[in-house]
Amino acid sequence: MNLKENLLNDLLRVEVAKKGQSATFAFAGFALFSFFYGYGCERFLSLIKIISLALFVLSIFRFFHYRKIIHQGTLSHSEWLYTIALVTLNGLGLAVILSLASFELKLSGVHFVVATTLLAGLVGSSTVTLSYFPILFLPFQTFLLLPQVGIILYYYFAEGLNFLPLIVLYVMYYGYQIKQFRAYRKDLVQLFTYQIELERKNRELNESQSVIIDQTVKLVHTSRLAVLGEMSAGMAHEINNPLTIISSCAQMLTRFGKADKVDNQLLIKHTEKIYKSVERISAIVKGLKHFANQSDRVPKDRYFIHEIMSETTPFCQEHINSLGITFNIEEIPDVEIHCHSVQISQVLLNLLKNASDAVAGEPEASERWISINFKQDDQFFYFLVSNGGEKISNEVAERIFNPFFTTKNSGTGLGLSISQTIMKDHGGELYFDSIGFERTTFVIKHPLMNV
Repeated sequence: MNLKENLLNDLLRVEVAKKGQSATFAFAGFALFSFFYGYGCERFLSLIKIISLALFVLSIFRFFHYRKIIHQGTLSHSEWLYTIALVTLNGLGLAVILSLASFELKLSGVHFVVATTLLAGLVGSSTVTLSYFPILFLPFQTFLLLPQVGIILYYYFAEGLNFLPLIVLYVMYYGYQIKQFRAYRKDLVQLFTYQIELERKNRELNESQSVIIDQTVKLVHTSRLAVLGEMSAGMAHEINNPLTIISSCAQMLTRFGKADKVDNQLLIKHTEKIYKSVERISAIVKGLKHFANQSDRVPKDRYFIHEIMSETTPFCQEHINSLGITFNIEEIPDVEIHCHSVQISQVLLNLLKNASDAVAGEPEASERWISINFKQDDQFFYFLVSNGGEKISNEVAERIFNPFFTTKNSGTGLGLSISQTIMKDHGGELYFDSIGFERTTFVIKHPLMNV
């Protein structure tokens, strides 16, 4: 038996418990009715009462057994065998009570009509409560109907009572119930097969989603490193400048020492230059390490805007300036947001890289500029990244966030798509403002801390 069949059987068996739990109340009611009513019997009354009490107790056992199975959501092989035994005993007890009543009443009278009505009801209801496995349904049906046929034949041969037409009705009813059983079971099997298939597809979807998330994390990290590599073309020069200052100051201090001359003002001036240069290099290296190595799975944290900007601008300041582009940053407000700082830096770097590519070839120096401005409202903080040159056309703007779309000769066309995904993950948005500004302006929209 394969996994699918095992799952199907488990679902069907649990469904037996769900349907059977409510049916136990009906069987318990039948047992109490039989105990007090007795079907007008005298000869077998005591036996009917004893079996009725036994059925009542059995119904209680069935109720709590089914309740346990429903709570577990599954059942073991031994629990399944116990279920079969309970159902079989239940059917056997019902059959004995109704058979004793039919036998003593000689298949006639009002009490026999009551017994026959109950018999028909029990047989019919079993189609709903037991139409999952033949091992439950068929014995139950047979126990109830076959003894009635035997009683009819007994009285026909022993006393000449001709109730033979009842046999035809019983056989027809038995055949009808089997037909109903097959149709009902087929529908149930089909329903649960669809459910199993749906759960399998859902598991595959979740697994695929996990793979996609892992791949996305890798892609975001790879994209960040690619942007970092492109934007840090001037990094050597950015670090070389403070190193040159340190070297010059160190030479001056060496000459002072050899000349045995100490000028406190010059000493302080040169040591301050060295200290500031070391701080500059340290900030660049620290930001580079943070930007390159931080995991995208690290939980979000609280960051001030100036912290994010200090992690971002060292990689692109010199590169942008080396292209003859003016780079202006508005005064940074004292605002704190909850985010992955390295991912917000990545979005900013993507926009700055695109902006520098867009204006680097502009013939007029007045058109070669990039600016970052800030604004906020009651709910969101906004980074506004603008650049000179020709504004993006509406046709390009409609497709610019599509994966793999690019207007450049190099690149993957994934930068803006990944950046937009990052901002959605932050509860914000990245969009191109085609109306509010005269020049190309991209807006990073991020929720404020109190939202």
